[in-house]
Amino acid sequence: MLVVDDDLDIAESISDVLRTGGYQVEIAESGDGALAIAGRLTVAMVLLDWRLPNEPAGAALVRRLRDLCGHATPVVVLSADPMSLAEAREAQVSDYLPKPFEIADLLHLVDTYSR
Repeated sequence: MLVVDDDLDIAESISDVLRTGGYQVEIAESGDGALAIAGRLTVAMVLLDWRLPNEPAGAALVRRLRDLCGHATPVVVLSADPMSLAEAREAQVSDYLPKPFEIADLLHLVDTYSR
């Protein structure tokens, strides 16, 4: 699983929860970092902060990740920006979880796509 968030504290918190749940997690703080990880590892799912400060981000990053990971790989957007929902839907992401979210909601979502 790949967690992409420019806020390292958030990325580490999400990763800690997922690792406790038995998932293997990699963290990237940028689109370029996410692409580097996806290029060298098999990524089963991407949890993506939609508003990364540098390109690639958003829809462009989703396209490139899908090229590397496969189009069936779930990409779930995590965002505090309500405007990102429409953009994420247009990019045909698998799902969307608004920040802040409950840990139980995150785990339910991850479990749903990991079946």
